[in-house]
Amino acid sequence: MDSRNSNDGRPSIPLPNPGEGGAAYPGMNDNMMQDNAATPAVPLPNPGEGGAVFPGTGRPQGGNMGNMGGNNTTILPTIIGTIISTYPRPNEPCRFCSPTNPRAGFARFLNAASGYNPFVVFLNDNMFSKSLNFSEVTAYEQIGRGTQVVTIMGENGYIYVQKQVDFKDDEYITIAIINTESGLDIQVISDNGCDRGNNMACVRAVNLAYNGGPLTVTIGNQYLTFPNLRYQDVADFESAWPGLYVYTVSRNMTARFPGFGGNVLLTAAVNFQRNRNYTMYLLNWNRESSDTIKALIVEDL
Repeated sequence: MDSRNSNDGRPSIPLPNPGEGGAAYPGMNDNMMQDNAATPAVPLPNPGEGGAVFPGTGRPQGGNMGNMGGNNTTILPTIIGTIISTYPRPNEPCRFCSPTNPRAGFARFLNAASGYNPFVVFLNDNMFSKSLNFSEVTAYEQIGRGTQVVTIMGENGYIYVQKQVDFKDDEYITIAIINTESGLDIQVISDNGCDRGNNMACVRAVNLAYNGGPLTVTIGNQYLTFPNLRYQDVADFESAWPGLYVYTVSRNMTARFPGFGGNVLLTAAVNFQRNRNYTMYLLNWNRESSDTIKALIVEDL
């Protein structure tokens, strides 16, 4: 069966979970299946940079056109990229700690694996998320110090990935579920390491688009450029002035000059706030097509 998209640009139907041959999860008790046992994932727009619609092509209210590297006649895209906030909930009990594993840092999960049904995510025997769809990200949760077992499971109990992850003091991490040639894997991404300076923002790009090839992200007409990121590459954080920017995603450095022969796959606008960190995750929403790139922009901490 040909799983590629039709020409209407809609993503293909997610693949079913394998019916046989997988390791069987030992089961979930009633407490683990309660709604409040799972961290709800944040629903995102449909592929294609959904978000708030910019009200026209003039100067945006509160924006700074100079930050976009152009002049006051710059025409903005009609779509403003959605930014997802995933801050730790204040005074939340540490569900993933124990007397022998006191709280250390924070972790969240991102589903960057296209073509699968939603996943159930466990940390040791504790459910982290009971239904994590593609391009959804959970809130940060406090995690106990030391080594814990991460389990990525289908809703029918089929185990895709089961790996140990070491959690360290004062560390914020994102655990991304990713496509691989042999199926699925996880990638641990540190969310620390930003030096914002005085009232600045920090931004970086991460290429998790399995079939997208090397990608370049350019923000604000060369104000910031993350060039030729290969699959699973994580760029370093760069400081940026807060404000409204146009960004492009391309397969080559010609993305620095949009409209002049560059293979630009995506163009949108985004507004960075002061004293915030942002990661731009590049995803492949149809793994059979290298051009189906979406940017998921998430506030880190």
